[in-house]
Amino acid sequence: MKKNVTVMFGIIGLYLFTLMISSCNKGPVEITDQIKDANKVFMDAVSNADTNTLIGLYTADAKIFPAEGAIIDGQAAIGKFWVATLGMGIKKVMFETVIAQKFGDIAIEEGNYALFVEGDHMVDQGKYIVNWKLENGKWKVFRDIWNANTPPPRTRASANDTVLVVMNFVKPDKVSQFEDFNKNYLLPAGIEFNAQVTQTVRMQKPVGQNKDGTYTYVYFMDPFVSSYNYGILHTLRAKYSEEASQKYMKMYIECLKDGNSKPYLLIETDW
Repeated sequence: MKKNVTVMFGIIGLYLFTLMISSCNKGPVEITDQIKDANKVFMDAVSNADTNTLIGLYTADAKIFPAEGAIIDGQAAIGKFWVATLGMGIKKVMFETVIAQKFGDIAIEEGNYALFVEGDHMVDQGKYIVNWKLENGKWKVFRDIWNANTPPPRTRASANDTVLVVMNFVKPDKVSQFEDFNKNYLLPAGIEFNAQVTQTVRMQKPVGQNKDGTYTYVYFMDPFVSSYNYGILHTLRAKYSEEASQKYMKMYIECLKDGNSKPYLLIETDW
């Protein structure tokens, strides 16, 4: 009896060892078609500006790593990223899955992307690596990193394009606050969540004081693209909480003479 038990445990041990070795040596499984289907849902959600669906395509602990931007952590922050992206005029995204391989509940996808605005004009293209995680039978984005094939050129208006000039007459005792607002709050939000719009915006500072004591700072939208959302509060809300956004907006308004800036919509000439 003891001998039989020993033999039986020996057989079980050998089976478990063989199973463990087999599992360790098991290679990746290609699931390119499954990931293409998941990306189709993603692309449709962008085309329909359906941010709720987009948020649901990420895991709760997802992170995205935008090109030339800070890491964005969690569904709520990723949702703000997509609200801002759609708000700056993105109408369509195209994903081309090169290959996707599954390692247990994690899949790694290699691919190419392209972004389009109104009129089906492509404004960005590049490549990406996405880590997907299988949750309740569905593949969701767990980690996403991408970069453009070429750095986006800084655009300038051509003849007959519109240009928007916004004059900010800043109170003499608020110059430091105005520069702090732009450098440390507005610009970081624009770079991270409204990069395409930020590429069209420049700012000039004065060389001297105006006769009434104010200082003139100029926002220069060159060119001004009507489908973009240039709103300062819109950009702030993309990065910060509503309370913080209102606080920073008040910080901006407090700097201005009479609490208002002066916008001028102009046409670029050919001379």
